[in-house]
Amino acid sequence: MVESSLGLGIATRRVLADVVTDDLRDAIIAHELEPGRRLAEDDLANQMGVSRGPVREALARLEREGLVVIERHKGARIASWGRSDVEEIFSLRLILEQLAIEWACRNATAADIEAIEGIVKEFRNLTDKQRTVKIVSQFDLDFHSAIFSAAHHDRLERAWEILRSQIHSFLIYTWNRDDSINRSLMSSWDRDHQIFVDIIKKRDVEMGLKEIKAHVERGFTRVSKHFIGQ
Repeated sequence: MVESSLGLGIATRRVLADVVTDDLRDAIIAHELEPGRRLAEDDLANQMGVSRGPVREALARLEREGLVVIERHKGARIASWGRSDVEEIFSLRLILEQLAIEWACRNATAADIEAIEGIVKEFRNLTDKQRTVKIVSQFDLDFHSAIFSAAHHDRLERAWEILRSQIHSFLIYTWNRDDSINRSLMSSWDRDHQIFVDIIKKRDVEMGLKEIKAHVERGFTRVSKHFIGQ
């Protein structure tokens, strides 16, 4: 009985920390909490109706994802990014994505390919009204995450999970500030990503590496111009 009670207590605490983490992550990625803003544990706990424990755990997780900076004697603040940060993140993304497409071409199962293509098909079923920045950016991250999953490379997928939230934040930030890019991406997203479905189906590693390099570099070009001189 004692073991059962302890197990239930730990599980509840972890679930609560998950909720706090998800809510804070969503607010940061959507830029509802602006870069550089201080995050006081007591204030967050009171506002979210939880104790400080889940808040502290959530902030530690978000620090590992690169969304929060925790400074000794100062506490936590929302991460701010400059040009050099963008360059670092996209240079790492390129390496990870190249490895992911290479391994996915070799290891993806029929179920993996169906899941990846299913995201593209689901996007095509969206109405124009549904193709908002928030929704399409989530489709984009889910698509790339599906490729990482199809690679069947556990350590690679964990590395991507650390970077994923920062990429998502960049997508939201950029797409909300450039209407021309926004309209172009919305209209071509499915074609741009169907390319990778076809490549994985054909197990064409060479073409996969070429296309993913171009894909990530285009993303860097779109994002980096908003961080000039920072």
